Amino acid sequence: IIWFDFFVHVYVYSWWWGSIYEATDFPYVRDRLVESYYGINSIFFEPKYRLGRIIATKFWLVITILDDTYDNYATYEEVRSLTEAIDGLDARALQELPDSMKRVHRIILDMYDDFEREVGKIGPTFGIEYFKEEFEQERGHSASAVECYMEEYKASEEEAVEFLWKKISNAWKDVAEECQKPSLFPVAITECVLNLARLVGVLYENGDCFTNPHLIKDHLKSLFIDPVPL
Repeated sequence: IIWFDFFVHVYVYSWWWGSIYEATDFPYVRDRLVESYYGINSIFFEPKYRLGRIIATKFWLVITILDDTYDNYATYEEVRSLTEAIDGLDARALQELPDSMKRVHRIILDMYDDFEREVGKIGPTFGIEYFKEEFEQERGHSASAVECYMEEYKASEEEAVEFLWKKISNAWKDVAEECQKPSLFPVAITECVLNLARLVGVLYENGDCFTNPHLIKDHLKSLFIDPVPL
């Protein structure tokens, strides 16, 4: 089922992502269609969540465009104007953007229109507004935890990494403990949170596997190409 679902989804995404990645001026953006689907599929893989995977994977890809635009391409003034345009705080900000930044803004708007159409086929779309708020909070670049620790405590990089590994170890103990307790939340939600934590470990524990996908090629192959027979 996972194998078939994977190829169906990749077919659905390919024309959408291709129209964005290949037809627009984004040579600096990481082309990570399969890796994005892998990430979302790792969080919730059940067949009944097919639409959720489509929406979440598209969201992940658009976040990648925005992340790479902020970090690797746009100037400070372009970033400021794009942020204001996304927030809707200043209509003039959009007009001041170069064409490449306007395309980024248009992709975001088109994404929400697409989500509303898809969700509207099965029920109310009021949740899209909350999704927009979350998207605005995700944009931009922040200093890494290592950099923050080094700056605040005047520590070396090695000391910062050692401290953060201890924090991660303790956090996993907390996660394991909480998973054993009764919860007011449905199991499906808590499992998504747990799977997200697992995914972060896979993608970043031994380097940035999203930027360097060859590091997880065996994961992709074992999950989608040669899955363990049930």
